[in-house]
Amino acid sequence: MEIGIIRPYEVEFNPGDVADLEEAVRKRGHTPVRIYVDMLEVRIESAGLRIRQSVGKSPPVEVAPPGAVLRHLGIFRDFEQFLYRVWAAKALEEAGTYVMNPVERWVVAGDKMAALMKLAKAGLPVPPTVVTENMFVGYRAVGEFKRAVVKQMRGAMGYGAFLVEDPDVAFHIFSMLANINKPIYVQRFLEKGPGDYRVVVVGGRAVGAEYRRADGWKTNVAQGAAPEPAKLTPQLEELAVKAVETLGLDYGGVDIAETREGYYILEVNPTMSWQGFKVATGVNPAEHIVDHLIGKIKR
Repeated sequence: MEIGIIRPYEVEFNPGDVADLEEAVRKRGHTPVRIYVDMLEVRIESAGLRIRQSVGKSPPVEVAPPGAVLRHLGIFRDFEQFLYRVWAAKALEEAGTYVMNPVERWVVAGDKMAALMKLAKAGLPVPPTVVTENMFVGYRAVGEFKRAVVKQMRGAMGYGAFLVEDPDVAFHIFSMLANINKPIYVQRFLEKGPGDYRVVVVGGRAVGAEYRRADGWKTNVAQGAAPEPAKLTPQLEELAVKAVETLGLDYGGVDIAETREGYYILEVNPTMSWQGFKVATGVNPAEHIVDHLIGKIKR
């Protein structure tokens, strides 16, 4: 049986994760297939969908695995390119492939505003956040929060995030964002310890937890934070599982901060990188993800 791994041909941010998935597929007696979302040909006809892939001048090959893991869709240069890649991946679902995580849910979970709204509506603890295109609203939010984090709505690995305390300094950031037609996402900075938790959930259960310790305020491993094994308490597990279920995901990495006020869910990553987690915990999420996908296919 073929198991697809969906990613762009142009770039791979975390090749170790793809290698882990491919190895897990092989160990279970199946064949991993790389599906390059930017190299797909989606043929739409009355008889149904046909999806083929050709890299460069190579002849097209039919793409129809029973299941596939969606890693990421790449770097988008405009909105139409983003839409094409979303619907190209969705075409695989429409043609009968079980895509994990499901494409539309992946899009929502990867959008900080959309995901936070769903988590808050479900009654889960999230940091106070203001999202707007009005620079003056952002200015007032920073003044209200005293210390605030300004993020990209679809950013990853801590890149492009600012910690600000002065509304006037923040106003310069907002002016830059307005000039490139970007929304303003302002979140109250949480006073926490020297790190936060990442809990990995697959198939409705937590498979492990790490604590990401950092010298600065960014706790992303990509920014230099050191991953350590963490005890998976019942409260951490319950929060993480509820967050992943609320967003309708098969798997996800849930980032949770511990403060004097209690736990807060920072975000749920539908395509988290797990190399640091694997070193810290000895748990390889790829094994669990592939097992869960195969179980879905066989139902």
